Amino acid sequence: MTKRLIGIDLGQKGLRLAVLTREQGVISVASVTESLHEETVDQVAILKDSLSGDFHLGDRLAACLPGGSAFVRRLTVPFNERRKIMAALSFELASQLPVALDDYTTAMQSPVKNPEGAVVVAAAVKTTQLAETLAPFDELGIPLHVLDLAPHAYVTGLKDFLADGLLICAMEQGTSLALISSGEVVDYRQLPFSSETSVADQARAIHREATALGRTQSSDRITLQLMGSLATRELVKELCALRDNVELLSIDLNGQIIEAPLLPAVALALRAADTGKGQVFNLRQGPFALKGEWVGLRKTLVLAACLAGLTLITVVASMGLNYYDKQQQADNLQQQIVTLYKETFPQATTIVDVPLQMKSAIRQLQEDVGIIASGQPSSLHLLRTLSDLPESLTVDIDEFTMERNEVRISGRTSTFEAVNRMAEIFRNSANFEKVEVAESKMDLAGKQVSYRMRMTLSGKGASL
Repeated sequence: MTKRLIGIDLGQKGLRLAVLTREQGVISVASVTESLHEETVDQVAILKDSLSGDFHLGDRLAACLPGGSAFVRRLTVPFNERRKIMAALSFELASQLPVALDDYTTAMQSPVKNPEGAVVVAAAVKTTQLAETLAPFDELGIPLHVLDLAPHAYVTGLKDFLADGLLICAMEQGTSLALISSGEVVDYRQLPFSSETSVADQARAIHREATALGRTQSSDRITLQLMGSLATRELVKELCALRDNVELLSIDLNGQIIEAPLLPAVALALRAADTGKGQVFNLRQGPFALKGEWVGLRKTLVLAACLAGLTLITVVASMGLNYYDKQQQADNLQQQIVTLYKETFPQATTIVDVPLQMKSAIRQLQEDVGIIASGQPSSLHLLRTLSDLPESLTVDIDEFTMERNEVRISGRTSTFEAVNRMAEIFRNSANFEKVEVAESKMDLAGKQVSYRMRMTLSGKGASL
């Protein structure tokens, strides 16, 4: 998703606007424009028209106040918990300022912890000036996320392009000199030039303050990099006559060259991408915290929550109806199974688990008819074998008993020889593994021989 970073450079004579895009971590220049309007209200109105009043949730807007509009001090505190530092900030700052803080709003950068506590850079801005600066944005519904202080905002935005030395930002509202080390502001000076101040006088004043700041770093050959609407080649020429290592700053941002006059706006756009954990201020806090965007976001979230709720209710209702339908089908099938079971087994009196009872009853029937083991002789087959005796044998079978692996028969015949022949025939049958004549005896009349015969079925078990 493409996000926009918007830098707003409000000057005394006009507005400079930089719109950058960030997609997958790559920042590109969308537009850098300038419009001439002296009043801040007119500049903000032009800003909204320039962006067509169309702000997205991913947009980040940043502006800054001139460095001369704030008192900035470096404080040392004997603790490093942020909550405690915030509570003690006003008292510590008031002891170092020549004004009472009743009419001022305070802010601080992220504390730098050390074994003795922490060092924190704090600022105090007149509350009325802060309110007047933010009012046009809030009235026109422009979501200004960051309101920083110069030159901190510029250094944070351009830290990847700046060398250690002095960043000179020459603007209509004043010229600032920021001493930079490792991408952070170590110290700075503010020079309140007027429109009547000549370029030569500006150059001498910058040279004087740059020399003083350079001495704090024990260096006389400190590099000066100039940017801003008043950073002209004439000013650079005058400075070059006074000192070495002076250059007019320009940067290459993803293939597009940004020259010195428009760099403050681009620096603010890059500052909008910063998380605010470094040497930066954001005066958008407390009573001046951004609310308009949250209201719009809250409405969006409420609408999204309502839609999500309706979707959830629809899904739950659908699942409930589907479950009810499936349950009705299951009940109907259960009733049909019970009815079928009762019709098939009318003698059953107890119904607990119909499928299990039906399987057990079917198995019992299979055992009763002798068909549960494939490849073994069935009871019907054995009866047919018994009935296929030769016609020369007159044999009566009175009883036929069949178990899992044994058949027992009993009956009557005319002679003992007939009994032996019948046993021999059965022994030659593939259906029987063993045939025994358990009993054979002549009756008292001497006319019939009664017999009992036991035969073991072939294989591991017989079909019943």
